[in-house]
Amino acid sequence: MKKFSLYIIILLTAGFFFSCESNDNPLVKGTSDFKASSKVLVEFFTNHTCVNCPVPGHYLDEIDSLKGITINDTNVIIIRVHTTVTSLNDPFYLFNTVDNLARSNYYGALMFNPYTVLNGVLLPAFNATTWTNLIESKLKLKNQFGINIVNNFDSLAGTGSLTVSVGQLSGTSVSDLRLHAVLTENNLYYEAPNGEDWHQNTMRKLFTGTDGMSINITPGQSSNFEIPYSIPEGVIAKNSSIVVFVQSQSAKSVLGVERVKVY
Repeated sequence: MKKFSLYIIILLTAGFFFSCESNDNPLVKGTSDFKASSKVLVEFFTNHTCVNCPVPGHYLDEIDSLKGITINDTNVIIIRVHTTVTSLNDPFYLFNTVDNLARSNYYGALMFNPYTVLNGVLLPAFNATTWTNLIESKLKLKNQFGINIVNNFDSLAGTGSLTVSVGQLSGTSVSDLRLHAVLTENNLYYEAPNGEDWHQNTMRKLFTGTDGMSINITPGQSSNFEIPYSIPEGVIAKNSSIVVFVQSQSAKSVLGVERVKVY
């Protein structure tokens, strides 16, 4: 009886070790760990003296506050980029001129402000009904790419690391994919000349560089990426998030987006 019990224990132990998944964090695997998402990215280019920016800016704040503006405000992710269109002295632009200018140049957003893109596509002049309809049309679709994020942040050191898994769930191969990780900060108080006082979702740093990280993902497969980061001096980690998205560099289409709190 004792021999039989020992035999059973050996079998169970062997089964446990051989059925456990590897912790080697493989670079390439399938997409069974991903869920299709319908989240959208709105990038809003503004300036502290832009007189036409507060109204659409307030509209986006209402979405960010989950006021029920769209069919799913939770799935609308916003990044505000400050430019030099109406003034060279915007403090949010001056905080990080290289990254703000790079993102503005990428879209041609230095022609006028407000300049707003939805999943990489320019929106028309602001009209609440029009914008809501366009945003909702995207919210009803599933993104081609799924993104999973694990964030490890050391609040004492002010540094962290993202483990980002990206999988292509649908569509054809895209040859010029870029992975972006963008630090944004909320609850910034500044009495801007255009009447705006509280500034939300303000871009502070491009953790993956001005052109993003070049990645290669094929349909039905996924890869993992490690992105170390450091919170810049003057940024409050508890008020900050990191927006991670996949974009075609040439077409500018945003193919998947997620967001995680820093702390």
